[in-house]
Amino acid sequence: MTMKSHAKDIWDRTKRRAISRRPPGVVDDPLPQRIEVFVRRRLLHFNRLWLRARSAGTHAGTAPERPIFILGCPRSGTTLLFRLLRRHELLGAPLGEGHILWNTYQHPRLKGWTSDRLTADDIHPDEPGRIYAGITKIAGSARFMDKTPRSSLRVPYLNELFPDAVFVLLKRNGPDTVSSLIEGWTLRHGMSYRLPEPLDLAEYKGRFWCYLLPPGWREWSHSSIPEVAALQYVSSYETALADLAHIPKERILELRFEDLLARPEMEIARILEGLGLPPSKAVTAMASDLGAHPVQTTSPPRPDKWRDREDQIRPIMPLIAPTMAKLGYDTTLELL
Repeated sequence: MTMKSHAKDIWDRTKRRAISRRPPGVVDDPLPQRIEVFVRRRLLHFNRLWLRARSAGTHAGTAPERPIFILGCPRSGTTLLFRLLRRHELLGAPLGEGHILWNTYQHPRLKGWTSDRLTADDIHPDEPGRIYAGITKIAGSARFMDKTPRSSLRVPYLNELFPDAVFVLLKRNGPDTVSSLIEGWTLRHGMSYRLPEPLDLAEYKGRFWCYLLPPGWREWSHSSIPEVAALQYVSSYETALADLAHIPKERILELRFEDLLARPEMEIARILEGLGLPPSKAVTAMASDLGAHPVQTTSPPRPDKWRDREDQIRPIMPLIAPTMAKLGYDTTLELL
């Protein structure tokens, strides 16, 4: 074990201990989590300044050619797909989500904390040049790829910046995704924003939002974590589907997370072909042995894991069922 992984293991144990000391049924923001959010926020700010300094002299008047944007609700498996594709020799991408590029101009605090939704009208005059220059520094001569779940709310914005972009929509079953979101909210995973006003959810009172910020979130700020998770699922996919309807079909690829797990080599080969990329031994090697490349999860994955939260999932099924149906999923829980 390296020193870095050892330190991470110690820190993760510290966070788990802090969570375990909470009274039953209480969801709060333990000190280790708040420290981590602060540190990550500072690091993101530093990295953004570093990227801007590095790309200051870069001439990038035109958009990079055919960039790839992975879309999907948070906790839908986008990280696994991203890590698979990032191994391709012809692709260049940030190490994680691309907030280093987008947050400079598009943080929700700059728009009255409305949401993470963006359209072409939100683009600032000097924004394209700075983003293109940043991408050039990140990807070099490789084809750029980004995985940021908030992009599901930003297709018109991205399409305006990148007129030939290719969008890969990763779909996932509602109960599995919402259950994972509930777990993340409960364990304070994915804390993204410190809101200007506190939330008053049935299980959580505090200012820290988790994952993407959907339009109309204030209307749900007095509801419950399962309802907020359902809102995030519905908003991510309904917005993406509506926006992608205006994009030429040859620039859209779709796949289901369940199919990616069931036949990873076949699905990833299909996606590479759809992206116009040649086969890659590195990508195929990972796809053939996904178990050796675990993706960070709040708890180990297993079939029908969502049934541990069935009492929370059933009440919100009317909220997510129409979206599930549009994505091609059965909405009868007993058949899932």
